[in-house]
Amino acid sequence: MPIPLKLEKYHKRAMELRYSGRYSYVEIAEKLQDEFGKKPKKVSFNEDTLKNWFRTEGELYEVYREYEKEQDELNKEAFDIIKKAGLRVRAENFRIANEMLVALLGSDNDAVKLGAIKELFDRTEGKPTQKTQLEIVKTLEDYAKEYYERKNR
Repeated sequence: MPIPLKLEKYHKRAMELRYSGRYSYVEIAEKLQDEFGKKPKKVSFNEDTLKNWFRTEGELYEVYREYEKEQDELNKEAFDIIKKAGLRVRAENFRIANEMLVALLGSDNDAVKLGAIKELFDRTEGKPTQKTQLEIVKTLEDYAKEYYERKNR
């Protein structure tokens, strides 16, 4: 797995764009061409170039795997911080939200009242379970028997 001796700025940018998950190889190539294709050292980018860089034997494969791990760890930390902040905001406003929900029971609009009642029941009693009835017409053994019968004809 060849690793480039020196990562160029366009290699790093390609890894950033790929990691974002928002762009196809064609779109990444176009962005790289716009950003780096007009420099004195003219470089050309296309879909095949990008695919070759990131394939298992490609020059960016190992480097990108490391970059991906680092970014995942950074994003996990950021997500954990946001989640903790969200929990704090939720805890601080829980009482107010419940009071507002109870206040909706006094609404003149029956649909609002019904929605509030349903929400309160779902929160206190839990959401009702929905039963599904399933009738098994054929078993796995039936399918296997049919398969071997067809195969042996």
